[in-house]
Formats: sequence, structure tokens, C-alpha cells
Amino acid sequence: MSGYRIAVVGATGLVGQTILEVLDEHRVPVQSLVALAREGGGRTVQFGGQPIAVEPLASMDWSRVDVAFFAAGNAVSEEYAPQAALAGVTVIDKSSRFRMDPNVPLVVPEVNGDAIGTSRIIASPNCSTIQLVVALAPLARRFGLERVIVSTYQAVSGTGRDAVDELERQTRQQAVGEVPEDPQVYPAVMAHNVLPYCDRFMDQDYTGEEWKLMRETSKIMGQPVRLSATAVRVPVYVGHAESVYVETRDAWSLDDVRAVLREGRSVRLVDDPAHGVVPTPRDAAGTDDVWVGRIRADVHEPNGLHLFIVADNLRRGAATNAIEIMQHLAPRWDLGGAR
Repeated sequence: MSGYRIAVVGATGLVGQTILEVLDEHRVPVQSLVALAREGGGRTVQFGGQPIAVEPLASMDWSRVDVAFFAAGNAVSEEYAPQAALAGVTVIDKSSRFRMDPNVPLVVPEVNGDAIGTSRIIASPNCSTIQLVVALAPLARRFGLERVIVSTYQAVSGTGRDAVDELERQTRQQAVGEVPEDPQVYPAVMAHNVLPYCDRFMDQDYTGEEWKLMRETSKIMGQPVRLSATAVRVPVYVGHAESVYVETRDAWSLDDVRAVLREGRSVRLVDDPAHGVVPTPRDAAGTDDVWVGRIRADVHEPNGLHLFIVADNLRRGAATNAIEIMQHLAPRWDLGGAR
């Protein structure tokens, strides 16, 4: 069968396994698939209903594949992505290692697919950035952007499997009246709690997650965006939510805004306040759309607009975006396997 020759680096992690699931669910033509991790260790992953042995990354022969999804963190991407690129492989990297490199395109295909060019390494943005720009881009094109303020409510799966397991343990312990064990992943117990920062604190007391949102959005949109962010971790397993305030250059009506969003690529409008219809992480989980609702005008600023944006951080915020980058580049490969 003809199709893409693919490697998934970090195939045993949450994002790596979600890449495998989305490839299968979307019936992406795959000629061959190599599952990679730092150590093979006799582990397997499932793809197309079949077990695939996980191979050690260090011994990978990159001539076996045309495209490699990297979902194993900055250190792995820094060491191995350039090796794969030099061997002629197109690398689609989910780490933050190359995102702000001026020579590496940072891509959300619905927004700036044409930025890819001929680069062999393509960065996929932070999960919270992806859903934000998918919703902002059609508004920016129609009305212009003057100011954006974002508060995120981010699921623990954005940190990884250990964070999900820790929240599950803590929730079970609290349900039976036990004191949750000391947290190992986060600096505080997450069950029945909210942590008002994600990542570590950096310049001006903004966290790394907040700087990613601020810097990545401008690069993807191709213009300086006056954006401030507050990133918050919440006890949700899957699905990042964002409360977003936008000031536009041009005037609009709410009907205009809804019409623009309704036509936006990958946007699902979920906005019927009279009947309490709003987007929630539980609804968005398992989907590839960016859900947008709670659309309302600011009571003080004439061009001020409020939105609530939700997406599955493992799918839309990671796997689906990476796969769409590959599909955007389909003309680069002969699907029979020849480069």
C-alpha cells in the first residue's frame, strides 16, 4: 500500500500515542511506521489494530522514513532533529526547542501554512497557542487586532502521563477522606484545586507558558500582537480552556463576529447563551475542533470582545496540528515512498 513513511519519536508518551490514534482515525495513508523512544525496552504501541515494537532512537536509520514527528521534549529534539533533517527527513517538532528560531517556521496550517517554505525542521506551537490563533486569525483578518488578554485553564495532560496519574491518585484519596500524598509533579495538590501558574517563573514574573503564548502568537500571525497572558493549571484531565479579551481596530456587530467565526477553519461555534450552550473541555475532548463561545461585547470598550475558547490539548493542540502540517506538505513526497 502506498503512503507516507513515518517515524514517531516519543511514541509511548501521551502526545506520541495521540499522533498514532489520529493518523489511524483520519485514515492517513501510511506505508510504514517506526515507533521510537529513548529506549525500546521490548515495549509496543498500537497502530491500525496491530502492535508495533518500539525501537531505540539512538540506532535509528533515518533513510527509512520521509517525515518524523518529534514528541519527546526539548533535549531529544535538540540532539536528534538536526540529525534527521540532515538525512533528508522532514521533522515536525512538538517541543519548544526550535519555535522561536528565526530560521524555523512555526506553523498552524489554518493560519500560516505558507510559512513552511523549504525548511526541513518545522515547529508546531504550544497547545494553548494553537487553539488561540485558530480563533483569532479570522477575526484579525476581518477586523484587525489591537490588544489581546488571555487567561488559560489548562488540563494536567499538558504536563504528561505522570501528571494525569497523580491527579487520579489524589482524586481517589480525597473521595474516601484521605489526605492526598505529597505532590511530585506540581508544587501543590491538584485535586479540587487550581494552580495559578504553569511552568516556571521567568522574566517579569511571567511563566514560560505565558511567554510562549505571547511570543508564539506574534510569530504565527506574522505581526506584533500586544498580548498578555496568565496561564492557570486546573484539575481537568483533557482540554485546555481560555478566556480571551480582544480589542479590534475596526468596529463589528456580534452577528458579524459570529459569522466570521462560523466560517473559520477548524472553528466550532458553540454560543447560545439563552439556552446555556457554551464550550467546555469535556465537550471538546476527543475532537479536532476549536470550540468558541461566550461571545459578548465589552461593557466599557466599544471594540472590546470577550470569547471563551476550548480545545483538546492532545489532539488539536498537538497531534492534529502536526499531522495537518504533514498533509500540507504532501507534494514533497511520492506516496509510494520515493523521495
